[in-house]
Amino acid sequence: MTKKEKEAVGSGDDFFKAVMLSKKGKKILEQIIGQVLGKTVEIIDFINTELGKIQKIEKGKRIDVIVKIDGIIANVEVNTNDYNYVKFFRNFAYLVNLFNRYSVTENKDNEKIYDLKTEIIQINLNFGKVNTKEAILINEFGNDKGMKIKTLKSYDIFMDNFEKFCYDNGEVDKYKYILMLNKSEEELGSFYPEDEIVKDYGEALMKYKSEGFIYPYTHDEEKDMIHNTEKQLAYDEGVDAGVEQTKIDVIKNMLTAGSKIENIAIALGINVDEIEKIINENNLDN
Repeated sequence: MTKKEKEAVGSGDDFFKAVMLSKKGKKILEQIIGQVLGKTVEIIDFINTELGKIQKIEKGKRIDVIVKIDGIIANVEVNTNDYNYVKFFRNFAYLVNLFNRYSVTENKDNEKIYDLKTEIIQINLNFGKVNTKEAILINEFGNDKGMKIKTLKSYDIFMDNFEKFCYDNGEVDKYKYILMLNKSEEELGSFYPEDEIVKDYGEALMKYKSEGFIYPYTHDEEKDMIHNTEKQLAYDEGVDAGVEQTKIDVIKNMLTAGSKIENIAIALGINVDEIEKIINENNLDN
C-alpha cells in the first residue's frame, strides 16, 4: 500500500470534522467513542469547539470535536503525521482549557461549586510515526500520593500500533469502528462491507475525496445551533432544578401534614433512603 493510496483516511482532521458533523456523523462518532470507552454511548449535544482565550493577544483555538454524553464531556482530536511530546503537551493544554470551562457548576442554592461528577475526557487518534510500541495509553492526572482528579482523563490511541494489536489478538470485530479510520477507500470496500456504520463512513470518504471539505452547515447556521443548544441546556438545567424543588416542597408539606416517610416515598415513587437524604440535606423537620 503506497502513501498515495493511504491518503484521505480518517487521519485528516478536516475530513474527520466533516464526517462527524454530518447528518450521519453522530451515529459514527457514537460507535467510535463507545469502543474507546468500552460502553454504549449516546451523544446528547455537539458543543462549540472554540476554546476560550487566556490572554487578549491569543488567537481563537478551534479544536476538532467536542460532544456531551451522559455525565461526560468528550473532546476527540485527530493528530496527523507523527505524535510527539509537543503535541501531547498541546493536547493536554486543550484538555485543561476544556476542564476549566466545565469544572465549575452551581448547587441548588445557586452557589458556585466544583463539579466532581462530570467527566472531562480527551480521545487522541494518533496517525503516523510514534515513538512507542503501545497501542493505547490511558492518561490519568494526579500525584504519587494517590490524589487524582478522577473526572479528568485522556486516551491516546496509536492507530498503526492499535491496528497491529487487533489483528494479532483477534480483536478486529470488537474495534472495527476505530480501525476503519485507518483504512483507505479501497481497503474499506472489503472491510465489513455489510456493516451500516462502515458503509456510511466509506460513502463519506468517497464524497470527501471527490468534493473536498464538506462542512454541512454555514457559519451562521453553526452560530444559531450553538445559541439554540445553549438555550436548551439552560432550559434543561432550569427544569431539573424546578423538579427537584417541587420534590422538596411536596416532602415538606406531607411531613407537616403528618405523613409517614414510607407513604411519601410511595407518593413520589422514590425509595425511603432517598426521602431521608432529601430531608437531611434540606433540614426538613420530620
